[in-house]
Amino acid sequence: MQKHCTKPVCHRQTCRRVVQQYVVMSELVGYARVSTAEQTAALQEDALKAAGCQRIWTDTASGTRTDRPQLAAVFDHLRAGDTP
Repeated sequence: MQKHCTKPVCHRQTCRRVVQQYVVMSELVGYARVSTAEQTAALQEDALKAAGCQRIWTDTASGTRTDRPQLAAVFDHLRAGDTP
């Protein structure tokens, strides 16, 4: 199993983590994605919690898929002026 870095956002090509943070009216929310059902988003969720995220959405979808229901839910949660 590949060990991932612990940064909230990883830019290494070998790391397949997707971690995004959005500020929602003083509430920090996060999004994590893993590519397969065999992978776990636990490390990403821990990093988002450590960064102060109160609410986290998680998707299991390969990088080639464009339908990500939980990411859509994050965007539905956001309102104008929520992000810096």
